[in-house]
Amino acid sequence: MFSAFRRWRRQRAADRMDVSPEEWDAVERTLPFLAFLPPEERPRLRRMALELLAEKEVHGAEGFVVSDEALLSIALQACLPVLHIGLDAYADWVGIIVYPGDFVIPRKEMDETSVVHEYDDEVLGEAWEGGPVIVSWFEGENALDGINVVIHEFAHKLDMGNGEVDGY
Repeated sequence: MFSAFRRWRRQRAADRMDVSPEEWDAVERTLPFLAFLPPEERPRLRRMALELLAEKEVHGAEGFVVSDEALLSIALQACLPVLHIGLDAYADWVGIIVYPGDFVIPRKEMDETSVVHEYDDEVLGEAWEGGPVIVSWFEGENALDGINVVIHEFAHKLDMGNGEVDGY
């Protein structure tokens, strides 16, 4: 019952969003892999992207202001892995945090001899179980060629869906 209400609320919020065909086209041109998507699936992907944006909170980190173009790009990429299974696959968490480039996460790990090692891990993204998806955002000449942080991190969220982070 609650999932039906959540879907209804998400759909109504997406109905109020206004994105012109020119805006969609401009963002989609920056995502050349979308050319492999059958043309009849493009409207479905766009609709899902709006619904994702209606449901999730997106925040910039370190003063980064997430542009409309970045929002649409992140949403389109995030929806690709769930295009045929639906957004309910992302139902158990709320936030997306966007960093302006790579970022550092302090880590602590205990080895087999019980010695704790502390270090700073420079990363491009991370998905937390029950928590947010965190991604780096690079624009223009700083864009990462051949690396897709968004799809990678959202695939981790799908992996977490069955309770184990195990690749299934």
